[in-house]
Order: sequence, then C-alpha cells, then structure tokens
Amino acid sequence: MKLGVAGTASRALTALTLLFGVAASAPAAATGPAPLEQARHAAEHTAFEGVVEVRWRDGGVTRSERLTVEAAEGALMVRGDNRVMAQPAFGRLISHRGGGWEELWLPSQAPGPRPDGASKYRTTAPGEGPPVAGRPTKVVEIHRNGALLERILLDTQTDLLLARDQFDAQGAVVRSLAFQSVKVGSSTSPPAEPRSPAHHAPRTVALARLASPAAAPEFLADGYQRMGIYRTGAVQHVLYSDGMYDLSVFEQQGRLRQADVPPAGERLVVGAAGGWRYAWPGGQLVVWSTGGRVYTAVSDAPADQVLAAIRSLPAAPGRTLSLLGKVRRACQALMEPLS
Repeated sequence: MKLGVAGTASRALTALTLLFGVAASAPAAATGPAPLEQARHAAEHTAFEGVVEVRWRDGGVTRSERLTVEAAEGALMVRGDNRVMAQPAFGRLISHRGGGWEELWLPSQAPGPRPDGASKYRTTAPGEGPPVAGRPTKVVEIHRNGALLERILLDTQTDLLLARDQFDAQGAVVRSLAFQSVKVGSSTSPPAEPRSPAHHAPRTVALARLASPAAAPEFLADGYQRMGIYRTGAVQHVLYSDGMYDLSVFEQQGRLRQADVPPAGERLVVGAAGGWRYAWPGGQLVVWSTGGRVYTAVSDAPADQVLAAIRSLPAAPGRTLSLLGKVRRACQALMEPLS
C-alpha cells in the first residue's frame, strides 16, 4: 500500500488551520482558549486580504512557504500549491493545482462543541505585542504545566490572528505563521463561489454501525475526547479534541512496508507496531500498521501529546482466518513433518 504523506495535507489547508485554530478536519463548534475563539470569530466576520508566511521545523531543517489569503462575507480562501476555501454554504473545499473543487466537509457534518480545555491549559491576560505587518497587536500566551506552548498575536482593532508561534518542550519555535502584509477593510471582495463541487465529503457514521466500539474509543490519553466518526470509501476517520488541539485518526485495510512511506520519517513504536512520524506545516503526522490495518494520525498538537493519545488506542484485533484458511493451515501443519 503506497502512502502519499505529502498529499495528506496541503500548505494552503495548513494556513486555514492556523488562522481558524482548528486542525485539518471537520470544523467544530466554538469552544477552547478565548484568544483562538476570538480569532476564529474575527476571521469569519472581517474582510481582509494579505500574504502569510508559514514556517515549520522538519528535523534539522526549517522550511517555509508563502500563501495569499482573502476573506469577506463569511468566506475565506487560501491560495498556495492548492486552493482551500471555507464557505458557509459549502463547508470546506479544496482544489488541487487549479482543478475543480472537491468537498472536504459539509456544514451538516460539523461535530459538536469541543471539550473544555481550561483545566489542561492556562491562558495569560492580553498584553501589548510587537507590530505585525504594520498593525498593532496584543499578545497572549498559552501554557501547560508551566511550559509555553503557543504565543498568539491578535490585531488590536479586529482580533484577527496576525501571527502564531508554537513551541516544543525545549522552548524552541517548531511552527509559525505570520502575515507579511495585510489589508483590512470592507473593500475586499468575497472569494468567488465554487461551481458544482465534486461530492467527495465523508459521511457521518453512528457508533452502533461499527463492528466494535473499540474501533473508535470515546476517550484517548491526555484528555482527547471523541467528536465524530466519518467514512469516505474504505477509510474510517475518527475525530478527537482536547479543547484546543484536534486529532484525526484514519483507518483502512492494508499493510504498510518501509518502501511505502517517504524516507525522511522518524521511526517509532505505536503499541506493538513500528511506525513513522513526519513533521508537516500543520503539525504532526504518524503512520503505522497493525492487525491488517493501516492507521494515520494527523494533528496540530505537540508531538508528545499526539504520541500519548495514539498509543492509548486499543490494540487492533488480528485477522480471523476463514474456514478455508483454517483447513489450509491444518494441512500445512500435517505436511511439514513429511517435507
């Protein structure tokens, strides 16, 4: 099974993620740290356009990409290698390299409010921040257990998110987004409405329809709570959140070999299975295979949280042999002493 890690999330989707403060998954109803909720509300209700630079650390290499962003009348468009749109009537859509639009999520499929993350995270009071793209800002920090996780710079006038830094356990910036230029005002035109987008959005799956509730546990380690279960073709997607970060776990039948994944990944263990971790512009991506299934976890959370959560997933049951398979296994056992 070939895994297209690079195609799992575009840089344009990353900017949409960081601007709205939600991962590359279904948009969830508001809750979470107040600064991010203010930024989400501002991005949905303010007309603006600008150029954003996204920077992220990939091992010992720092990578970057510039994107254009425009928003008006509730619609937001990010243009990079791909185009991503958040549009009230259509939900979220993506267009790959100038092609037609495809639905990522429909408004009717958005999960409920995120859990309350107030007990897990501490948010500082707003203070005066440095100017970003020539606009005054207020700075807010988000901490956990005394460690700085995020520094957020909001536009003083509108509450737009103008810059965002995410830190690792050693206090180094691992991911950042900042406007290089921005124009705020009602003269910005809304992005053109997409025409006849392809209907590729996932469908919602009820827990009762799963073969086992263990396939989508209600809670994972470190405070992650199940928000929704979805399916696109043969791929199942379970969405989790801890109130600030979202975590998507994708599952499909198959087996994974080292030749199936890009070579730059960090080797690690998930349960009893070996896997690979990759840094991408929006956070962390982990892929592993066990029990005849391939799993991919995508999140904007810190790496230690992602690993703790996915390692708390119940072990996948092995494949059950069919009657014919059991007969073949018995015949093989009988013939081996004669060979």
